[in-house]
Amino acid sequence: MLNLIVLMGRATKDPELRRVNDTSVLNLDLAVDNIHTINAQGEKSTSFFKVTCFGKVAENSSKYVRKGSKIAVTGSIEQRTFLAQDGSKRSTYNVIADSVEFLDPKPVESTEPNLDEIPVEELGNEVSSEEEKEEPKEPAFDPYTGKPLKPKAKK
Repeated sequence: MLNLIVLMGRATKDPELRRVNDTSVLNLDLAVDNIHTINAQGEKSTSFFKVTCFGKVAENSSKYVRKGSKIAVTGSIEQRTFLAQDGSKRSTYNVIADSVEFLDPKPVESTEPNLDEIPVEELGNEVSSEEEKEEPKEPAFDPYTGKPLKPKAKK
């Protein structure tokens, strides 16, 4: 017999990380679109799952998952039964995650310097007159033949 569930969806709120007996435990809620269930208006319905992660999976997920993060969860489903306040027997289902994959693209860091962070002293070191600027040097060898180039006559 096999108890395996794979879900892909978005976190509905920021996850909650806590420690229980020296073990990291993370609870998060996941919204998953039902692709086969469409209502009369043509909209997909959504299912909501409670997901619990333990150990390293919990710690890593707490660093990278935020409300709206797209994630894929692989694990097993667990049923819990309890007595409600009115005395009726109820049950809930919880996903115990073995792995969480982060599906949002990594944020791209700009390679351009932020001019607000550069000291003013460094900004003033630019060459202002045309005479002081060096002309780019010509290559000493022809890149296609590898033969030395003759220097061009100055105008």
